[in-house]
Amino acid sequence: MNSSESKGCSCHGGASDEPCRARRPRVWLLIIGVGLIAGLWLFRAPLRDKIRFGAILANDAPDPGALVEMIEHAAEPYAAWVAAWNSGKMVHREVAISAIRQVAPDEQPLPSALESIVLAGALDPDLNVRETALGILGDRKHPALAALAAEQLQDPDPQVRLLGLSHLKPATPAVGVPIVATLLEDPDVAVVAMSLKLLERWTGQTFGAKLADAIPVENPKTDSHELQIEGLGRIRAAVVKAKAWWAEHQNGFPTVQLQVPAEAYAAQRPIPAPDFQLHTLEGKRVRLSDFRGKVVVVNFWTTWCTACVGEIPVHVALHQKHGNHVAILGVSLDAVPDSHGHIGGHASVEEQTSSAVEHESPKAAPDVLKRVREKVARTVRARNINYTVLLDEHNDVGAPYNGGELPTTAIVDAQGRLRRRFVGARPLEVFEAMIAEARQPSSLAFGTLKALE
Repeated sequence: MNSSESKGCSCHGGASDEPCRARRPRVWLLIIGVGLIAGLWLFRAPLRDKIRFGAILANDAPDPGALVEMIEHAAEPYAAWVAAWNSGKMVHREVAISAIRQVAPDEQPLPSALESIVLAGALDPDLNVRETALGILGDRKHPALAALAAEQLQDPDPQVRLLGLSHLKPATPAVGVPIVATLLEDPDVAVVAMSLKLLERWTGQTFGAKLADAIPVENPKTDSHELQIEGLGRIRAAVVKAKAWWAEHQNGFPTVQLQVPAEAYAAQRPIPAPDFQLHTLEGKRVRLSDFRGKVVVVNFWTTWCTACVGEIPVHVALHQKHGNHVAILGVSLDAVPDSHGHIGGHASVEEQTSSAVEHESPKAAPDVLKRVREKVARTVRARNINYTVLLDEHNDVGAPYNGGELPTTAIVDAQGRLRRRFVGARPLEVFEAMIAEARQPSSLAFGTLKALE
């Protein structure tokens, strides 16, 4: 046998062993590689879903439908739900609290950690989360509902007090009457009107006021909404009757002590307000973090939103009175397409290029952005806006702040934590009360959110 034949013979010893031993690692590497490929193929769907869910969690403003779908179809929906909540991001938290029934249907008891989160959600800085959490507790007839509803009545925001009253309806007269009787002196007429109706519900009395009496009606002369004199008169007369009834029957209603569960406070976590960077109409770059040390009011608005424009005088007055320690940022979303795909609120104002429409581009063309900036600038001049107005041309800030429902306002404290988020206009005195609250130290430590087991 010649030398060329012996080099490739067998692996049974002799000089020919070296080439065979050199090939063995290659064979094992090939086997391992095939095994990895087979494993990836077999588990491709779970792996793909895990990667996708991780990307959604990392995104500050994911598509809410995609997040709900990932929670519903996760291998462990409960763990996925908690991960979304503990992300600390506004979109994720609102989606998670709304998707609670995908994790624990009404006919099933809430797991203890999940129950703690829902209880904490009833006291959340985000009013949307708070409203949903109270609804969940109400649907489940949770024993803590009355205490949490009564807790809302201490809030400086009348919309929160109205929310508390709406969830106090199932309470017994022994619980509800003493609580609501104290609201007959509330500064908000809508709160007084609802308190009167609840007292009628629990006592069987008729005091003579209607909820409609507290609804402002448009005045064509002033182009504003105003309460009607007749309605206010009926509410005042009803309050006199209700107070007289309460003075006569108060001794029959001993005060019931309601206690908010300790876990509602223990499960609360700080919500870091996402930092952002936008430009003013003059092109100056402004960051949220530039205002650390001050309370910041971030208001999302558009020139075509009637409620947004209507509350501008409140923000102007707020800046005049408190501009030394409060920063007001009016973030214009005029360049962001509305639900109909229109920019500026009207198709005629949109004037998008045909290519942008054909490709369904989510961003406006440069000439459209120029026209939007000009329109915002005209509104700033016409309304004498004295606070900082920023242009969010691509929804980079509006999306993570869930600012699509207008007007949306976020109040951020001096340490950069979200202290309030709500939709709708508020009077000056309510803003002042909420800002004073945000200036007080928070009981929550600012830092990384802790996972709940």
